[in-house]
Amino acid sequence: MRERTIERRLELLQLEGNGLEPSEIVKELSVKYVVSERAVYKDFESRNFWQPVLQEMEKAVLKVRNRHEQLYRKTVVSYMQAKSDKGRLAALNLMRQINVELAELAGIKIQGSDEREELHIKWEDPESFKKQYPSDTNPT
Repeated sequence: MRERTIERRLELLQLEGNGLEPSEIVKELSVKYVVSERAVYKDFESRNFWQPVLQEMEKAVLKVRNRHEQLYRKTVVSYMQAKSDKGRLAALNLMRQINVELAELAGIKIQGSDEREELHIKWEDPESFKKQYPSDTNPT
């Protein structure tokens, strides 16, 4: 199913659940989604086929969202318990990635997502930094 058709059918179920009459739903959705009234009536007629599919999709999305939220909570704990900067940076990067995926799952279009680049943060050991750049660590 195309995305606009799915949106229209989900809204049809929502409006029907809100108590609107089919004729009102047809008028509203045909204008909003720029389709013929016949297309919306056909949605009513064929709902025995598409409604179970949409409900299964919704269940799957909820499961994935729940798993992402569990991963996020575990990552926060890892961040808090990390003993090194490297561990904290890894946790932060994972938290960022989980947030991006949750936003995409919610239907939010991430700016530049077509050409998404991975952000790599270089971690340097403070002791090796002091050895490489001794003048930077001594204030004058």
